[in-house]
Amino acid sequence: MARWLTIIPVFCFAALFGWGVPLVRLFDAFQPMMVALSIMIAAIFVRLNRGMPTLEWKSLELEKRTQLTSRIVDLSREYGRIIAINATALAGLVALTVVGKTEVQAAWPSWLRYITSGAIGGGAALCVARMAYVVWRDLDIVKLQKHLIDASAARDVEAVETKASIDKIADIRSAGLRKISVAEPKAWGE
Repeated sequence: MARWLTIIPVFCFAALFGWGVPLVRLFDAFQPMMVALSIMIAAIFVRLNRGMPTLEWKSLELEKRTQLTSRIVDLSREYGRIIAINATALAGLVALTVVGKTEVQAAWPSWLRYITSGAIGGGAALCVARMAYVVWRDLDIVKLQKHLIDASAARDVEAVETKASIDKIADIRSAGLRKISVAEPKAWGE
């Protein structure tokens, strides 16, 4: 379902972009688009370099720890796909730059220019959508890490408090206190 929520708007944007933005006018925007795509690819590489978070893994619940590590591995695979998408878009822009504006305007039929313009717009929309996905998944993993850390800290605090209460009870028992007999309460008039 989530894929269709990405694919349908991207195709709609590509169609509108191809219809409304002439390819010849896009040539002036290629350089900033290549910079933006390069920055996105660099950001993904930086994120891939982080790897697994540094946590005290032994103190985490096995099920939650497995869930976190599998999500991180899935996200790393997704990063590879996003790099491929962005690199393809970047290569397409570089190839069009090599072809040149005058060649495109003179030799390419209008339907090919519309399709190419739509492909550029759709590719840019897809790259932005995938980067938004990266941010959303990173936030999802951060929330899971927070839950795991908070649960681990709560267990640690509970263990410290339990030990302190056991020590207090042992101190009270070792004090040698004994029961004294308490007389039954009497009414005031008696």
